[in-house]
Amino acid sequence: MLAVAAAAHPAGALTLLTSGKVGDFRPVRASVRVGADRALRTLHRPTCPAVSSVRFALSRRGDDFEDHGEVALPCTGWRAARGGYRYHAPDGGPGGVREIVYTRRRLVIRAEGSGYARVSGPVAYVEVWLTIAGERHLVRLQNFRRNAADRVSSRRPSRAAALGETAFWDTLWADRPRSDEALRFLERAVRDDPRDGRSQFLLGMLRLYRSTRACAEFDFLDLCEAAKAEGAAAQAPLDRAVELLPNDSRVPGFRAATSYANGFEQHDDARLALGMQQIEAAITANPLFNSFDAFAVVAPILPATDPYYQDRILPLVDFVFGSASCVATLPEICNNLGMAPHNLEGTTLLLGDIDAKGGRLAAAKTWYGIGRAIGRGTAYRYQSDLDDRVAHAADRVAAYQDADPANDPPLIGGGGGSCVYCHNK
Repeated sequence: MLAVAAAAHPAGALTLLTSGKVGDFRPVRASVRVGADRALRTLHRPTCPAVSSVRFALSRRGDDFEDHGEVALPCTGWRAARGGYRYHAPDGGPGGVREIVYTRRRLVIRAEGSGYARVSGPVAYVEVWLTIAGERHLVRLQNFRRNAADRVSSRRPSRAAALGETAFWDTLWADRPRSDEALRFLERAVRDDPRDGRSQFLLGMLRLYRSTRACAEFDFLDLCEAAKAEGAAAQAPLDRAVELLPNDSRVPGFRAATSYANGFEQHDDARLALGMQQIEAAITANPLFNSFDAFAVVAPILPATDPYYQDRILPLVDFVFGSASCVATLPEICNNLGMAPHNLEGTTLLLGDIDAKGGRLAAAKTWYGIGRAIGRGTAYRYQSDLDDRVAHAADRVAAYQDADPANDPPLIGGGGGSCVYCHNK
């Protein structure tokens, strides 16, 4: 696992573009457009000697990831243009990227020809990254009007959906938390278009996040009524998102975790059992990603002596440990280069806690040590938690092992509270 720490990427500058975003991908060409987005108000100079690149990536079901590779753009291809900059390359240019219009009013990326790596469906989502002078601009497309092998064409989001997605990520990344605005926009988006699967998903996830902020002090095992209400409100949009985003196997995992947590919080045995069934189905569909839904909601609730904890939770931790090579092979999913800028630090913190609760001191110390080493180089805002875990790992394990459950330390986060440890910038 030392290789994991060595392969860790520091979280770089990340900017999401949502306004008027639309993409069209065909066998021989692709085009992506974004309107006058907030993120385009300040442009980064791409002309020489600046370094710039384009990358297309996609997931077919959420349990895989297809990265078409970083395409370095020669700085000589850029010219100043009205309101910004324009890139042009003839056929045969790097990656088939023929034209980029990068201005304060729009972003357009066009690729075609021999160098273009085809994007074919059906897909769970498509991402397009434009990096200029270290700033990574991301356009993520998940609602589609056509999603087939011969063409993938996205639907243009409503203004409310675009503003809601921006406000959601401002909040989760802790750039400028504004969950009330995000809630208002996303509720409007799904009211205006109930088939907007992306907004349904974000609305459900926002409710889970808000459940961690509704109480004066967050305790996943003893939530206040306001937090329970937020968690309950997450259920319907996530149920709907599962229907509307059938190609993304991660969405059922979040829905499953919500069902299980709501069953626990509401003392509803039927919903608790349904949540467990959904969690197992989600893990079967996407073992690596959806294991974390069990880690976030089942592991904090069950005692360490429970057979499910010993025979299912801890082996899933071992499975993640054995999958560590994805840190290098899939850096956007398993490292810090995607939408979770501190994915590694948050993951090691959570898995260390799960091993500690399970009485596995050596394994817990390994996770904590790796997380602390990575966090020191990434300005991790929860570094003090990792430092404390390393210093007191043995005490933590001992507290779980004694006969007094009242002194058991909580696992980091719990429920929706786990998300911030990976996603906060």
